Amino acid sequence: MDEILYVLKVNDDPTLQKQVAQRLCLQKSPEYVRVSAVFPLSNYGYPEDAAGTVLLVNSRGIMIGVPQRPEVPRDFVPWSNIAYFADAADLGPTHSE
Repeated sequence: MDEILYVLKVNDDPTLQKQVAQRLCLQKSPEYVRVSAVFPLSNYGYPEDAAGTVLLVNSRGIMIGVPQRPEVPRDFVPWSNIAYFADAADLGPTHSE
């Protein structure tokens, strides 16, 4: 089975950051996470300058979208479509330049 890797920013919401840190068994949330999906995620409706961001993490899955841009579609991805969810601090734009 092929997996598709996404690097997503973690929104600046303290509650979300706490949830991400707990899920990853970290004391502090990383700025970016790696999400590997079993099936492709859609970026339909995302402008070129928009970066996919994790907006919610709960027991059912994660929500991805663009903060403060309600015109950009949001996607809820259930855990059943996620092969892994991991720290990507070393893969964010500030580290890959």
